[in-house]
Amino acid sequence: MDRIRLKVLGLSYSMSQAGAYALILADEQDMHRIPIVIGMPEAQSIAIQLEKMQTQRPLTHDLIKKLADALQVTLKEAFIYRLDSGIFYSELLFEKDTQQIKIDSRTSDAIALALRYDCPIYSTPEIVEKAGIAVGQETGQTESPEKEEVVQQPYSVQELTRMLDEAVRNEEYEKASKIRDLLKEMGK
Repeated sequence: MDRIRLKVLGLSYSMSQAGAYALILADEQDMHRIPIVIGMPEAQSIAIQLEKMQTQRPLTHDLIKKLADALQVTLKEAFIYRLDSGIFYSELLFEKDTQQIKIDSRTSDAIALALRYDCPIYSTPEIVEKAGIAVGQETGQTESPEKEEVVQQPYSVQELTRMLDEAVRNEEYEKASKIRDLLKEMGK
């Protein structure tokens, strides 16, 4: 089975679901962005790991890693293997000695643990194509004035993030890629 390695680009508040966040993954060539809606606790856990912050007490994902480390079990990879009705399915590949153990996982938990283990995150080309937003591809289509306004008007990072969530939710991928480019230029 062909697989594509992914990386975590960041998190943003999801306007589509109250109390939810969008975890943004990308392929290594930066050709696709994959937004995944996750809950607040998982977003917090991922954000803390991305920012290398220390907490006074271990979070659930820290506790899982400490337990696995104590049992000499290592996480080798996280694999997003299925997308069905907007739900991503993942599995974790652990290793103890020479034995490999696959465990089904929510994608948000798989990513949170992969970040703690600094191990690779993979998916299939089909999932990347189906769920991903193509970035930097010329379509030759004329942009509408509304879309041109998106890239010409100065917006705050927060406003652009909201606009990106809305564009993804409305499946306006060209608009989403332009907003993403603006955020990247702003260094956010």
